[in-house]
Amino acid sequence: MTIINKELPVAVIGAGIAGLRCALGLREAGFAVEVFDKSRGTGGRLASTRVGALSADLGAPWIMTEDAEWRDWLNRHPHAAVPWTPWRSDFSLFNPAQTLSGWVGVPRSSAITRALAQGVTLTPERRISVVWPEREGVLLRDEQGEPLGHYAAAMVATPAPQAAPLLDAVQRFRQRAESVLMQPSWVLVLSLTRTPTALQGIDWVEGEHPVFRRWVRDSSKPGRQGEVWVLEASDAWSQDYVNLNADSVAQELMAEFEALVAEPLSVEAFKVHRWLYSAPQKALEAGALWDADARIGACGDWLGGSSSLSSHAASYLESAWCSGRALAEQVMTRQALKRESVA
Repeated sequence: MTIINKELPVAVIGAGIAGLRCALGLREAGFAVEVFDKSRGTGGRLASTRVGALSADLGAPWIMTEDAEWRDWLNRHPHAAVPWTPWRSDFSLFNPAQTLSGWVGVPRSSAITRALAQGVTLTPERRISVVWPEREGVLLRDEQGEPLGHYAAAMVATPAPQAAPLLDAVQRFRQRAESVLMQPSWVLVLSLTRTPTALQGIDWVEGEHPVFRRWVRDSSKPGRQGEVWVLEASDAWSQDYVNLNADSVAQELMAEFEALVAEPLSVEAFKVHRWLYSAPQKALEAGALWDADARIGACGDWLGGSSSLSSHAASYLESAWCSGRALAEQVMTRQALKRESVA
């Protein structure tokens, strides 16, 4: 029987919500945790970006959750997350109303993942290519093939297509990851010098549209500045134009946005981003994956199952949180059972 060696740190690959929630659970159980991410910092789908002199939330526009534990964590961290109730409309741009509330990071979404990462060792800008169990521990190698050392265990918290090769040592896990299809999403962030007249008093636009899923006035969130809009393309449009170059995407989305607000745009700066793995088309409803013998696990929204939340972004964030928690709980439960059996 394999009992995790607490003299070695646990590696978590992916500094998004799932990975950091798993890291939080392991840290509270007494493990040292090192988190690796290919990006410059934490965030995942709560990442933020610069647009000109300002910043904006590039991924999920806010957090909604029916999970009591996550709500409690958000309420206990007002320095990182605060409630926000936007004025919402559909694409007719008529009769905005305050119908839903959620949490947003302050001064940007990545503040939430930075708060979650307290107490762990974060290694950014390091892409992991190999996760392999050996007698000394689980060996990690980076994309150049350089060994990063042995770890007590490794938790893979990346989108399913990126997780699959990292789960090669546990073939049944790799096969499950390879079975998950992910939805791409194009996002355009605009910094404007003035608010379009049609959008006065509106913070959020969402509804049925062939090109757009939603528009969010990021600058109306607490602690923000300027006039910044985040435009997310629809699933169908993003899929149809997944390989279109970024400049063309920017021009297409800006032209459609301008036509809908019915006036020329005053664009100060803009940024385009393609989320190649925005969300799973259908999650596996496994919660999390853990092989106690290999000491390798996986968590993420692709394992979190379905959420009853109606918002696309809200459901996958909640699934990611719950999956990260489930993986940490599985590790600790199996650890306790093995200790009892050995005793």
